[in-house]
Amino acid sequence: MLTVRGGGYARGTQLTRLRSMILGLGLRGRRTISSGEERPSEGKRFAAVWGNGDYGRLGLGSLESQWRPAFCSVFGNESLRGIACGGAHTLFLTGFSIASNRLINGHPPLFLTETGCVYTTGLNDFGQLGISDDKSYTTEPLKVLGLPNEIIKIYAGYHHSSAITG
Repeated sequence: MLTVRGGGYARGTQLTRLRSMILGLGLRGRRTISSGEERPSEGKRFAAVWGNGDYGRLGLGSLESQWRPAFCSVFGNESLRGIACGGAHTLFLTGFSIASNRLINGHPPLFLTETGCVYTTGLNDFGQLGISDDKSYTTEPLKVLGLPNEIIKIYAGYHHSSAITG
C-alpha cells in the first residue's frame, strides 16, 4: 500500500513500514498501486480494506468505518484479481487470467475475481453497482449479472462503473 505522503506498507504475517529508500522511486502523488498476495495455505488472493464504511463501500457487511485493515472474505473459492474504487462504491474482479494483478484507477470500488466475475458493493444512487434499481446500497459484495466471464479490467468513476472484456 502506498500512502498519500509517499510512505509504504507491505503485508506478510504483519503490517510493517517499508524503508523510504525502497520507495524512493518518485511514487509521491500516486493514487493507485497494485499488488497481490498469495496465501500459501490457500493459494488465493484476498482484499484488505479500511477507511470510511458509509453505504457498505468496504464490502464487510456493515456500515462501520475500519481504522485498521480488515479482510473481505465473501468470495468463497474465488481469488481476487483487481479492485476499483469509486465515490462511494467498490468493484471486485475475480478470475484466472494471464493479466497482471493491478489496482484499477477510479473512485468507486469494483472487485474482479479469478473467474472473471465482477462483484460490487456500496452506494447505488445512479445504478453504478449494476445490480438493480430497487437497492440504494449494499453492504456485502454482490455479483454483477449479465457480464461475460472474460472481464479483464474494471473501472469505477464517481457515479459509474465499467468493465473491459478480454
